[in-house]
Amino acid sequence: MTDSHRRNEQPSARAALAAEMRCTKDQSGLSYGKLAEKTHYSRSSWERFLNGKQLPTAVAVQQFAAATGGDAEPLLELLERAVSEEGGRAAAPPAAPNEEARPGTGTAPAPAPAPAPAPAPGARPGAAPAPAPAGGTGPDPVPAPAPVAVRRRSTAWSGALAKAALVVAGAVLGSLGTTLVTGAFAGSPATGPEARTAAATAPAAPTPTAAPRPPSCRADSCWRREPQAADCQWDATTIRQTFLRGMNIQLRYSAACAAVWGRIENGTVGDSVVIKDAGGREESAEIRMDRDTYTRMLAVTADAPYDKVTICGVIPRFQETECSPTASVLP
Repeated sequence: MTDSHRRNEQPSARAALAAEMRCTKDQSGLSYGKLAEKTHYSRSSWERFLNGKQLPTAVAVQQFAAATGGDAEPLLELLERAVSEEGGRAAAPPAAPNEEARPGTGTAPAPAPAPAPAPAPGARPGAAPAPAPAGGTGPDPVPAPAPVAVRRRSTAWSGALAKAALVVAGAVLGSLGTTLVTGAFAGSPATGPEARTAAATAPAAPTPTAAPRPPSCRADSCWRREPQAADCQWDATTIRQTFLRGMNIQLRYSAACAAVWGRIENGTVGDSVVIKDAGGREESAEIRMDRDTYTRMLAVTADAPYDKVTICGVIPRFQETECSPTASVLP
């Protein structure tokens, strides 16, 4: 098998990220539904992320690591590689036919060589130019200018050689620095062969995982704020839900923030969700892209308890609305 075939068989960074996230999810024992409850992303979003159909955001990766107890750093590195790979393929234009890439000139064709100067009157074809007169009796000969094509190629190659020289100089300086540091500590008892062998065989210390941050609001101070921006999603649970033509309509509640918000999943662009409390305060949100959305928060107080909040899902293209009655509060 050739090296090119082996490179073609290597999975993309997107596929590697999805596989690593699936493995982490399986080890944590969480289902897609539990992931949706512990994060601010819906079940359908997690299915797309972990099946490689859509790249997650950095915030989604961090919330995934916090919910599953995994390490976010390698997942974020894979996400950065995936974004770089897909962006690089989209930005690299194919070379035009009959064009040759040269250092410093991209894929532009080489300039046409300048025409040869016409021979002097009376000169034989192919004859060499006459030598300058000896003894300094004549004027100094004027050097012939270099052809335009040669000058341009020289400039391009000079730029390329200068870049290569910088790269080589950086590599040499890095090697010298490494040699000096290694040599300085080679004779120390703490860094001898035995110590280096013990350090190489010692187990790596576990990387601490990101812990949920405390919420930045509570009750009235959460009114009309975004749940994720206020870190209210960490302890959120679905206390009420209903369905309309396959669209999942949920009322989410955070005890730490004493606030509720509405969320819809598996909808389409234009569908919306509306919540209203006992005091008549109302929040709504419309799907503008993808298949999910959520509202801003309403405060839960003694005058406006969460079990008096109504939630409705609306599908305008069918002129249909489905509301969850207040009596269907989940335990």
